[in-house]
Amino acid sequence: MNNFIRKFIALASLVLLAHAALAEPSAARIVKLVNPVQSTGIRIGDLMERTVVLEAPAPYQLSRSALPMKGSNRDGIELADLQIEKKDTSQATRYVVTLRYQVFGHASAPAVMTLPEEAFALTGGPQGLSLEIPAWRFWYSPLAVADITTAKGNLQPQLRPPVINAETHRTRLFGFLALLAVSALALAYYNADSRWLPFMNGPFAEAHRRIRRLPVKDDSSWKIALTALHEAFNRAHGRNLFAADIGAFVEKHPQFARARADIAAFFAQSGRALFSDPPQDADVFMKEMAAFSKQLRDCERGAA
Repeated sequence: MNNFIRKFIALASLVLLAHAALAEPSAARIVKLVNPVQSTGIRIGDLMERTVVLEAPAPYQLSRSALPMKGSNRDGIELADLQIEKKDTSQATRYVVTLRYQVFGHASAPAVMTLPEEAFALTGGPQGLSLEIPAWRFWYSPLAVADITTAKGNLQPQLRPPVINAETHRTRLFGFLALLAVSALALAYYNADSRWLPFMNGPFAEAHRRIRRLPVKDDSSWKIALTALHEAFNRAHGRNLFAADIGAFVEKHPQFARARADIAAFFAQSGRALFSDPPQDADVFMKEMAAFSKQLRDCERGAA
């Protein structure tokens, strides 16, 4: 009998405890705490951030009046900013609190400093609740070492900047300048008509200059042009050059080999113009003579 009574009392106690547990709201808790990633090398003026996620059962709410005060300074650590995000559910209210601290402490040597412990009060229920986050330590690094007495004693000798080796660039520059000079001389040699340039006063160069200056509309210009070219051939050959001597002339002056057919055509055209069939269009004829004299000048210079 006594054993039955004891079992009944124990069972009743368990039922009462379960009922009390169901009637009492779930406890407030810290869901997540995120501390700064860097804990060393912190200097004056650096910002450090802590994020805490709180969960308060209904009907409890986070007391705004009991929050840490923005701008408060504790041991050289100032609360620069505080932000709160709130999300309600049917069973509880979740708060995301972001605390942003700025370091204003000073130490002449590396030292351990602390982000302060914070407490969050919850109100609105039958009794007051509080959640706390612990202090968080970090290493502070001073901007200057304490034993520096004078700047002069800590000056480092000045070093000359390393000299850039420009020899390769200098060689390339001189090479390009030489190439430019040679190209300019070659262009002048191939195209210039001036007498004073060296090797510019050959017989055909002189004939070409003379033909270019002749007036196109003058009836006697074509005769002067033919005469100038024949005189140039005679001077280059060393004696009078006739059509039958063209082969010997080309053998003696191989630079004219490419123009051999044109030279033969010129002698035939010259014979007709001077003795039987003068040109009908002097303008066209003079242009042909100017082009032919330029061709001979280029052959003379080896540029053809």
